[in-house]
Amino acid sequence: MNDAGYLRYPAVSGDTVIFVCEDDLWAVGAGGGVARRLTAGAGECSMPRLSPDGNWLGYVAGDEAHPEVYVMPAAGGTARRLTFLGSQSCTVCCWMPAGDAIAFTSDARSPFLRHTEAYAVDRSSGAVKSLAVGEAVSIHVGADGAMALGRNNNDPARWKRYRGGTAGELWADPSGSGEFHRLSGVTGNPAWPMWVGARIFFLSDHEGSGNIYSCRPDASDIQRHTDHAEYYVRFPSTDGRRIVYTAGGSLYVLDTQSGRDLRLEVETPSGSAQRTRRFVEAADNLEHFAPHPEGHSLALIARGQPFTLPNWEEAMTHFGKGSAVRYRLAEWLPDGKRFAAVDDQTGAERVSLHWVDQLQAPQIVSETDLGRIIELRAAPVGELLALANHRHELLLLDPSTKTARVVDRSPGGRLGDLAWSGDGRWLAYSFPLMPDTSIIRIVEAQTGDVHDVTSALRVDSSPYFDPAGDYLYFLSTRDFNPVYDALQFDLSFPNAMRPFLATLRKDVPSPFVPKPRPFGNEKEKEAAIEPSHGAERVEIDFDGITDRIVGFPVEEGRYDQIVAAKGRALFTKHPVRGSLQIPMNPDDDFPASSLFAYDFSEQRQAVLAKDVGEIRIAGDHRTIVYQSGKKLRAIDALQDLPEEAEPREALPEAGRRSGWIDLGRISVEVTPAEEWGQMYREAWQLQRENFWDERMSRVDWDLVFDRYARLLPLLRTRGDLSDLIWEMQGELGTSHAYELGGDYRKAPQYQVGFLGADLEYDDPSGGFLITRILRGDSWDRDADSPLNEPGLGLCEGDVILAVGGRAVDREHAPQQLLVNAAGKEIVLTVRAGREAAAETQARRVVVKSLRDERALRYRAWVNDNRALVHNRTQGKVGYVHIPDMGPWGFAEFHRGYLSEFNRQGLIVDVRFNRGGHVSALLLEKLTRKRVGYDISRWGPPIPYPLESVAGPMVGLTNQFAGSDGDIFSHCFKLYGLGPLVGKRTWGGVVGIWPRHLLVDGTVTTQPEFSFWFTDVGWRVENYGTDPDVDVDILPQDYRAGRDPQLDKALELVMGALQSQPVRMPDFGARPDLSLPNHSPHAAQKAQMAARP
Repeated sequence: MNDAGYLRYPAVSGDTVIFVCEDDLWAVGAGGGVARRLTAGAGECSMPRLSPDGNWLGYVAGDEAHPEVYVMPAAGGTARRLTFLGSQSCTVCCWMPAGDAIAFTSDARSPFLRHTEAYAVDRSSGAVKSLAVGEAVSIHVGADGAMALGRNNNDPARWKRYRGGTAGELWADPSGSGEFHRLSGVTGNPAWPMWVGARIFFLSDHEGSGNIYSCRPDASDIQRHTDHAEYYVRFPSTDGRRIVYTAGGSLYVLDTQSGRDLRLEVETPSGSAQRTRRFVEAADNLEHFAPHPEGHSLALIARGQPFTLPNWEEAMTHFGKGSAVRYRLAEWLPDGKRFAAVDDQTGAERVSLHWVDQLQAPQIVSETDLGRIIELRAAPVGELLALANHRHELLLLDPSTKTARVVDRSPGGRLGDLAWSGDGRWLAYSFPLMPDTSIIRIVEAQTGDVHDVTSALRVDSSPYFDPAGDYLYFLSTRDFNPVYDALQFDLSFPNAMRPFLATLRKDVPSPFVPKPRPFGNEKEKEAAIEPSHGAERVEIDFDGITDRIVGFPVEEGRYDQIVAAKGRALFTKHPVRGSLQIPMNPDDDFPASSLFAYDFSEQRQAVLAKDVGEIRIAGDHRTIVYQSGKKLRAIDALQDLPEEAEPREALPEAGRRSGWIDLGRISVEVTPAEEWGQMYREAWQLQRENFWDERMSRVDWDLVFDRYARLLPLLRTRGDLSDLIWEMQGELGTSHAYELGGDYRKAPQYQVGFLGADLEYDDPSGGFLITRILRGDSWDRDADSPLNEPGLGLCEGDVILAVGGRAVDREHAPQQLLVNAAGKEIVLTVRAGREAAAETQARRVVVKSLRDERALRYRAWVNDNRALVHNRTQGKVGYVHIPDMGPWGFAEFHRGYLSEFNRQGLIVDVRFNRGGHVSALLLEKLTRKRVGYDISRWGPPIPYPLESVAGPMVGLTNQFAGSDGDIFSHCFKLYGLGPLVGKRTWGGVVGIWPRHLLVDGTVTTQPEFSFWFTDVGWRVENYGTDPDVDVDILPQDYRAGRDPQLDKALELVMGALQSQPVRMPDFGARPDLSLPNHSPHAAQKAQMAARP
């Protein structure tokens, strides 16, 4: 371990430098030396700032869940929490010049995640007030009150050389009057403006690497003050003369007067508790499991380490090299004495064999580049191993010769679902012909001959051989049975899948046609289907096999896997779920699949288990092991089918009777420093193997590995590793290179409860005045303010006097008293109106606090915008906002669109859109052009196509519309839907497929799918799309409550309506369908009329 540590977030005042190491604050002299630890909190500290007199220290900490502002004596002592905002983002920026308040940015009270604004919190009372400058990620207030804002970006190192729409912007108010101007002459990706004398210093990478620059307040006379080429300058701060910053985990001090830039030699002596060995639960870290061929034991991977574990008797055995090496995909060989696993001990993935008795050393059985192995299956006879890799290849590896041969390669995607026949001659697998179409194939292992089992229809998956060698089971989406949508004119196929089988020979009959047999002569279930030629050798007649497909007589639905036992097929099925109810966190409780068994002798199916995840069946074709949440259970696949609809409840205790396997018998030792090195290497390798351009966009990726690997010895916490991986991946200069999640030290989770209201302290009453109650969806208790609950009688202007029986005052705001009260029922003491002073008029009400109010604030923001549009246009123009391009954005679009499209015009707002993948579906709606109408006698004309826009459209976008929000904005212009108003978008259109977990559960994403447009080619990436009409929102616009972007959209749409009014067509006279004048009666009347 290096005594210097990995240093971050420095601050300076006088002779003292504060910084963060090991998630805590440390102090050292301005000349370096041995540092002194100031905090020892439960959470991470960041962004310290020293008061102007150097006596106080403000900083951000997550000691009680949310990142909040804390203050403590600069010399050390007790810290005090100042804010209770419950936000996701919080950054301390500076102290106000008088030293009585701390300026910070936060996304509290914002409708949008991580969209931060500037606030100040009083050091004594904790009162928070908005600085009313609008969007800001950083703010600096000079000694004379001059302000500088940093917008959009505060850490250019995470996406180096970024030039998209959210590239940093610097704004200055030299007089402190509130009149800001943008420093438009500062290009690149500037961040962290700081007033030092009469100049503004800032971080920028416009010359290729992050360094400190300065300019005059009018953006002239730009000068560079540091010369870092290898590591970016990060998180600078100043005391008005010196600037401290970090680069490459080291601390630097720049004297702005002399120009001297000094690297401080700092020692941080510590026991480094977060680097010490620890043990974790196998159940929390289970990655893979495989049953023994005889079903009595498991080979499994937990936290990247291999183990064998008898189901119920005896003890576990640990294999491998510990945390320094990651093992994956342990699979038994048919002798049951060895298992194969993938490891990365040499830096590249290889396959090794491990003897269960450990009397022999592991044997390395691969010597060639196998790629990233996605799936591994051992043949049930012999030693052959089947591998599928990330290059869309299927390989057969012979351990005896250590050679691997590629037997198939897909042009459309990753092969998978590998399944061997019982004799080891044949391997079945799913083969993508295109990204959205796959078939089932079989390869003969000896010859390498490949045969199609199914023809291209949609998606065929999960093949599995019948143990008797007569059938190949698989799942397929080939039931085109559409369902009408309940909200709009549309149909979809939510239940398109069923189990199917292919008969392997022409003389094999369908198993769903039972043979007649007398009473008392039932066969044993194990022999319910007699093999035609015995299971020893599986014969397959490929001639006409694609026409020998038989569907199971079960309902179509959503199926996951299918496997086979003797005389049975077993498959898992899950219900159709609303996408908004599917948790982002896989650890969240959510109904899983049910395990069904279809018995061919009884010709019926039954549920064997519920809440089932992955299933694996042993080589005995009887023992099936399934995952349920964090647990494993082994059951008999040939048990009697239950007669009841629900399966019998399993006993809760682990053991043979219940089938539950006690994973607590496994002891998983973790050495963090070794694990971090392995994780860093794997994150780097994943980029190398999956980045969309094989040339890595000409980035020297080996050089990048070495550059940041040198910093590994400095790391002391899991957060340090995260920071390092972000910096390393940032060298790609490409969007969507993320690092998310992981196993961090756990701080207490004392979540703040929310009331869904804006409150301010009221001196006359001594309570908190309700200035605004947010209005959400009253029919959804979690989507409306608790103060709107029917029967409470609360309204704006009422006063909150106490929360939970504790009185509020200037130092104790309601949110401070709502800590650890999220989602709980709370007693409020309230009084109607601020003028009602009599104590007897106070009353108590019970409300249930919200866990988060961001969705409520979003609903209020959208409703306010829609009301403004309706009011300003006398109801002629509709308004739709799309917050992302995922299920939420899809829902919000239709919630607004279906009630707004029939107005004369439409404003489509994608500002702050966080991306996703559904933009094409929304554009399909917006590109519909009215070409006719359905006319009825009583109802209004109905346009064709249905749900098409009546008149002109205007699009709204901004710098925070990204990814699929970029794509939507650009296509809005390409399709000619109308003018696009706002700011240039984010510029991140290299898509990702998050699926590679690092050993501690971290997700790293690799930019894999680069978007190309017919007009600009690749150039939306790292640039964005320009609006037709560029409109910014100035800090003074925020202060005045103006939205000039929406104003401009209204001006344009109303102008279009004025020049081309939308009117219902003149349908003309109805068709004349009168009867022809040739009936005998009519002729007679005509003759009579003609007589004189």
